[in-house]
Amino acid sequence: MKVIGNAPNLPFRVAASATRGYVGEPMIVAPSYTTGTSSVNTIVVLTDDLPVLGTDQFVGIAAKDMEVDSAGTVVAHRTVATVPRANETRIRAKVTTASTADTETEAIGLLWDIYVFDLISSTYTWKPAAADTGGFTARWYNYVKSQLDCVADARVLTRVDIT
Repeated sequence: MKVIGNAPNLPFRVAASATRGYVGEPMIVAPSYTTGTSSVNTIVVLTDDLPVLGTDQFVGIAAKDMEVDSAGTVVAHRTVATVPRANETRIRAKVTTASTADTETEAIGLLWDIYVFDLISSTYTWKPAAADTGGFTARWYNYVKSQLDCVADARVLTRVDIT
């Protein structure tokens, strides 16, 4: 996975014993709020079939591996994530089913479709969203590598508790 275009690298906190994250993996924050106070102040590795509008808050793409102790357990630390600009910064990844984007005609047909991340064999790919609430939209392609460039919807980058 690769970030294409303008996107700052920003610091975030990671909790001890979090799921280990590596460069290029998507990150989210999953807070709830009580009178303005967040239930969490750390980011975590995104799981399969996320992010979804109104449910998940996408942070960005890990810019460095998470720190671990000698046993390989994540320690509390500060990390860095590349934070995309809504509807501008592109995130490039392969599609889950390569045969759906291995010709230019097929890849063009995927433009403006809605996507979520799919975790297949420890690799994140673009998967068509099951509903219209996926957090990303395809904007360009590389059919030779069965890749799509997707942009984050502004609503998936903001707080999820506001209705």
